[in-house]
Amino acid sequence: MAALALVCGTGAVLLGLDVARLLPLILALAALTLLGFLDDVRPLGRVTRLILQTVCCAIAVAGLPSITGQSGPGALVWIERIAMTLALVANVNFVSFVDGIDEITVAHAGPGLAAAALSCLVAPIAAEASLAAAAGLGALLGFWVWNRHPARIVLGHAGSLPVGLLLAWLALAMAASGFWAAGLLITLYPVVEAGLTLLRRLRAGAPLARPHRDHAYQRAVDTGIPTRQVAATVALVASAAAVLALIDLVTDNNLVNVAALAIGLAWIVFPIIGWLRRAGIAAPDGRSA
Repeated sequence: MAALALVCGTGAVLLGLDVARLLPLILALAALTLLGFLDDVRPLGRVTRLILQTVCCAIAVAGLPSITGQSGPGALVWIERIAMTLALVANVNFVSFVDGIDEITVAHAGPGLAAAALSCLVAPIAAEASLAAAAGLGALLGFWVWNRHPARIVLGHAGSLPVGLLLAWLALAMAASGFWAAGLLITLYPVVEAGLTLLRRLRAGAPLARPHRDHAYQRAVDTGIPTRQVAATVALVASAAAVLALIDLVTDNNLVNVAALAIGLAWIVFPIIGWLRRAGIAAPDGRSA
């Protein structure tokens, strides 16, 4: 995160970009990194953690343009800002949920950040967003050297929370430029993986806040699939989604948007179903389905 902030600030000055547009994001990332670090060292209460995450995400939203074109002091502006903040909070936690084995966050976030970094070259996306994505990608790849299985360093909350914020912020920046499908595609894997796991746990009546190994990728590792193979599969499906996002950015066609999102969703769900079937589709907490 320190590298990301340094590259964003220096890069914006050297390239003549609007530093003020990136400042809320950098402040939010720094605050969320500190919050995650404190939570790693001495776990915070769930309510306290959620409130502080919301504050950090609200700061980041201040640097985003309107998605619906709302402006001024009206109630609709506040509704949109609240919705954007909640979307960031959700994705922050989704990415944290999915950070359960070595390399997996690099595997799913790296391709999305790469697509976002290239976005300003193929579509009218703010160059500041592409700079933030490129800085995030470089920092993540540098971390990957230490996170390769067996990992010598793991992200923890201090790393996974800001990665989730950066991905979601970039997705909203794309949506604000009219490319909502591309925004969804760059963060689709953690949303689908975490969302399906939460739904399975709700259906089984398992406590959502209790630590578990019910994610499909964790089940895959538990059945004997090598960690690196699981991470490589995640990287493959996330890369396919990133390519679809770039196609959406280039074509800017509603039919292509829907088709790309549908293909990306099917591509991501396919290995998840395969891993769960291999594990016998046991219900959460080990009970038979």
